Amino acid sequence: MSEEICANIGPNERRRRLVGGFVFLLVTACVAGGLILFDAPRVWRLLVFLPAWGAAIGFFQVSAKTCVALAARGLKNMDTGDEAITDPRELSQVRAQSRGVHIRAALSAVAVAVLLTLLPL
Repeated sequence: MSEEICANIGPNERRRRLVGGFVFLLVTACVAGGLILFDAPRVWRLLVFLPAWGAAIGFFQVSAKTCVALAARGLKNMDTGDEAITDPRELSQVRAQSRGVHIRAALSAVAVAVLLTLLPL
């Protein structure tokens, strides 16, 4: 049984995270390209995990309408500044969504890093 998304960030805040996701995606591509171009040892390709995680966390925050940093502090920002989440059910839902964002982002970054490491380039 899935619950409805309980947003803790508004449209402007989501746009900021989307831009951040694209910036980290570009960094990921540059790091991956550099490692391949300079024929770095395959194990070094695992370094792509960090920027890939940054990109994924940005994109998944947008899709979940959930900022993980704000959720950890029990806050929301619906484009009018940070404010406390006072409803315990809302806070619980936002924190559950935040955990989901963290898990999906980590799994995505691991997949990118492992695939890049296994590429025969």
